[in-house]
Amino acid sequence: MSILSSLSSVASLAQMQANDVQNAQTIYTEMQAQAQKSEMGRWKILSDTQTKIFEMQQEATVNKAKSQDKMFNKWDEYIRG
Repeated sequence: MSILSSLSSVASLAQMQANDVQNAQTIYTEMQAQAQKSEMGRWKILSDTQTKIFEMQQEATVNKAKSQDKMFNKWDEYIRG
């Protein structure tokens, strides 16, 4: 094998290694982007869930107050005759 052939093989191997590193970096970047997208999706679900829970608690509080108001009015009617 000549020196030129050896240098060509070394250069070819170096180029293949550089391509592999570039491909690995691209895959890693894509994985990071997907992980960030997934995290944002989970955050949205959590935020929506917390909002819904808060709305339900407020609705229950309002309904409880209305129910107590009705009961008081009925009791008041009963006492007043």
